[in-house]
Amino acid sequence: MEIKRIFLTKPNTNNEYCSFENQLQTRVIFGNNKFKMLFEANKKNIMETVEREIKYYVNCDNLCNENYFPRPSMLTGEWYLSEINFEDIDFLSIRTAFIGIDLGYKDDYLGLEVTFCYDKNLKLFLLTGVNSESI
Repeated sequence: MEIKRIFLTKPNTNNEYCSFENQLQTRVIFGNNKFKMLFEANKKNIMETVEREIKYYVNCDNLCNENYFPRPSMLTGEWYLSEINFEDIDFLSIRTAFIGIDLGYKDDYLGLEVTFCYDKNLKLFLLTGVNSESI
């Protein structure tokens, strides 16, 4: 399955939970300005890793098949970035949401959280896992 990132359109001035229904832009939480700068400096590599991992997830028969959730036939392939949470140097969470048609119309279907830790010696964010949820 090919995947395509979409961008929600409403400014998220109160930094609230975003969804396909409310169309609020990505919720962003940084522990401090240092964490924000560290994320921004590594954003390209982090987001490339996120996209690679979520594409792998939705195309892996052991993780995503018609016999259980998530069902590939329900996915449109569209996804958006729902939250960036970097409050602790040891844990960066990037939450993504895939759009599905299980309700008969487009809506949130599958949440994938891609997690990282920051290695101070290597000065790199290291992938620690991918978690899924029904949304």
